[in-house]
Amino acid sequence: MHLTDLLTTLGGIGDAKAKLFAAKGIHTIEDLLFSFPRGYQNRGDVTPLRDCTDGEVHSVVVRCTKLPTVGRTYGGVELLRMQAEDDTAPITVTFFGKRYLAGKIKPGRYYRLYGRIQMGLFGAEATSPDLEPITPERPLPDILAVYSLSEGLTQAAFRTAVESALPALRELEDCLPPELVERYDLLPYGETILRLHCPRSMEELAKAKRSAAFRELLVFRLALRKMRHAKEGAEAVPMRPMESELIARLPFTPTGAQKKAIAHITEDLSKATPMTRLVQGDVGSGKTVVAAAALELCAKNGMQAVLLAPTEILASQHGEKIASYLEPLGITTALLTGGMTKKQKTMVKEKLKSGEIQVLVGTHAVLQEDVSFQCLGLVVTDEQHRFGVRQRATLLEKSEEREGKRAHMLVMSATPIPRSLSLILYGDLDVTVLDELPPGRQTIDTLVLTPKDRKGIYGSILRQINGGGQAYIICPLVEENALAEEKSPKKAAESYFRELQGGAFAGIPMGLIHGKQSPAQKTRAMEDFAAGRTKILVSTTVIEVGVDVPNANVILIENAECFGLSQLHQLRGRVGRGTRKSFCVLVNGSGKPSERLNVMKESSDGFFIAKADLEQRGPGDFFGEKQSGELVLRTASLTDMPLIEETGRAMEVILPEIGHPKYLTLNKQAIRMVKQAGSGKTLN
Repeated sequence: MHLTDLLTTLGGIGDAKAKLFAAKGIHTIEDLLFSFPRGYQNRGDVTPLRDCTDGEVHSVVVRCTKLPTVGRTYGGVELLRMQAEDDTAPITVTFFGKRYLAGKIKPGRYYRLYGRIQMGLFGAEATSPDLEPITPERPLPDILAVYSLSEGLTQAAFRTAVESALPALRELEDCLPPELVERYDLLPYGETILRLHCPRSMEELAKAKRSAAFRELLVFRLALRKMRHAKEGAEAVPMRPMESELIARLPFTPTGAQKKAIAHITEDLSKATPMTRLVQGDVGSGKTVVAAAALELCAKNGMQAVLLAPTEILASQHGEKIASYLEPLGITTALLTGGMTKKQKTMVKEKLKSGEIQVLVGTHAVLQEDVSFQCLGLVVTDEQHRFGVRQRATLLEKSEEREGKRAHMLVMSATPIPRSLSLILYGDLDVTVLDELPPGRQTIDTLVLTPKDRKGIYGSILRQINGGGQAYIICPLVEENALAEEKSPKKAAESYFRELQGGAFAGIPMGLIHGKQSPAQKTRAMEDFAAGRTKILVSTTVIEVGVDVPNANVILIENAECFGLSQLHQLRGRVGRGTRKSFCVLVNGSGKPSERLNVMKESSDGFFIAKADLEQRGPGDFFGEKQSGELVLRTASLTDMPLIEETGRAMEVILPEIGHPKYLTLNKQAIRMVKQAGSGKTLN
């Protein structure tokens, strides 16, 4: 048996079952062994029946007391009932559609049941629990792996396949030499994978997870390093530094942080090595001005630049802002989004190819094959974590169409990230932090309230509107699920809009915006609100990033407990952009006190909030769903700061000897990770 063998070489897996595994992307034995469990059941933690909590999942060991009976429900569904007991209480167990168990369940024998225990009128009950016979010949495992399945696959089939594949672990090559495995108290590589699938105790599972994560973070760090080295070997067109006419014309003085960022970017652009810089700043720190200064310098050097935004709303807003900055300087700008007509898009593409357009602002539409530049010198991506590696690589490839020179890359992020995390996430980027807010930026009063306070909240919003202000109302859902058996306690934008329009805010001009609307509908709703034609905008999180309406001074966020702290911080940043006193109201619909929401109430520091968010929720929720083409971590957590720091120290030991044969496998795995990400050009 070899790691590269197809699954059909395993006993019990024919073509039909192999197709079920293929639906999960599992084709070979190696694919199977590296499809790690999504969770674990601790079935060795057995609870006496009398101590079981009603409605909770428990593992119980019972003795069958009589022959099982077979019957049918009133609806004709076949069922089997088993009577059993432990030393503390009896239990009735019901199975549906499993008549075959009648011949396997024997009075006097012991079984382990794992499932939800209910307390009925006549004692404990369980419906369709997992049933395992206890025999001296084959002890039951205490901890069972739980896998992510495709339709038609069962946990039992997956576990059996993994068990059959385990002998192939002998072929695994460890990326670390034995002395480092011992030094950092790791399990050998083969045993690490074995114990991730078949742990004998929770302690052993914890060590296996740490051993796998340690190796993965090392490979990740080395992959980032290789990407950075690949960048250093590339060439870009150096740009001549010059004083920014845009900055001189601003009606305000840029902050020291903005000036520092522009100086860093100007220095980078003057080099023949492509810039790959991240400008990271909190809400309202003035990133757009910094980006505009970079775009200006590129255009004045006779080259084209593009600013890529994640949504049409943000692209349109950036387009207007960038045009207001650059058009007065004689720089031609244009907008390209998927929502434009075919005629409009064709015109922009032609002018872009001829070089008539100097600065383009757009969405994913810019990535289409038929979009080409005469001479692309600078790529700016806004809200970087929403674009995959391959998407950013596509833009860089467009820049290489002429003379093989690569565009400079500037990444803008309004998601504050703790420095210890940014070092590993952005290991291939130079990082500039905008840590000052422009003078005059307001402090936003944040209140945490409950649904019972809604009448008073509506009254406060009305007072602000009557005083000339405007309000956002944010909902977690677009529409209610018509198939749901019960009405969801979560507010849905469409139904809430109708409810408010005919109730609390009758007679007040209102708008509605959400992700399921057409681009034209979203643009119209946003333009009406920005122009003051509507006073209240009911929305989902589609307005989370970058939307700028200075007159809006109240944001009400329904079911705030459903959102991450960083997301709430971004939403709060939609107000406080003008001269009016601003308010953020977080409605906690859970009915329970929330320490998370109190963090929002007590702090306006995006970096502090991001750190709390990472600690509480983890990186998957923090960054949103990963796109295909990103460097995906299977076992490591980007919130495990002690392990991140420990692998950093380990890299200091490894790098001086990275060319030694003992690190050949580590190098191979890092190169493989770079290739899986889709590009050696840049990670972010």
